[in-house]
Amino acid sequence: MAVTQKEYEEIRDKVISKYRTLYKDSYAMDACSVPKEIRIRLFEDAEYIMQTKAIKANLLADQLRILDTVLSGSYGEEGKDNSPTILKALEMKNKLLLEDLNVIKDDSNTVNVVYMAMDKADFEALSVVEVHEGSNSDTELGADFGVADDSNNSFENRMKADVKKKMSSLEKEEED
Repeated sequence: MAVTQKEYEEIRDKVISKYRTLYKDSYAMDACSVPKEIRIRLFEDAEYIMQTKAIKANLLADQLRILDTVLSGSYGEEGKDNSPTILKALEMKNKLLLEDLNVIKDDSNTVNVVYMAMDKADFEALSVVEVHEGSNSDTELGADFGVADDSNNSFENRMKADVKKKMSSLEKEEED
């Protein structure tokens, strides 16, 4: 899906607007029906990142301000025991500060795999692509790398055993 810069910016503005309500990237993008290739672009967009971080920071500041009002005793009825409310507010404030709004985790670190047809020149022109020419014929990785094998015959287990042998021989050399 090829979009113009103006269309992209309109989509970005809509998603940021939804983010102000939903506080989660994936929900905001889902609400705006954003396709995967645009989502990937948004997660790398400095403006989008700056705006959504500011929205999160303002949410945290607003919630802490409300909790501080509760803690100061300015919230609730006078002459009434507000200790349960104050304890709950303390608990909530610590949770917000210590867990850094884990409820608002975003999806920017998730792996996104998208098939996009493009020619070699366009592919190599992408800023996130690094092309190395050559082969991997000198590598020792086997097809069974990462495969769990109880008999310890997988390449990964053999590699770990080799490293262990090398480490113990180095330790012995240091002792001598």
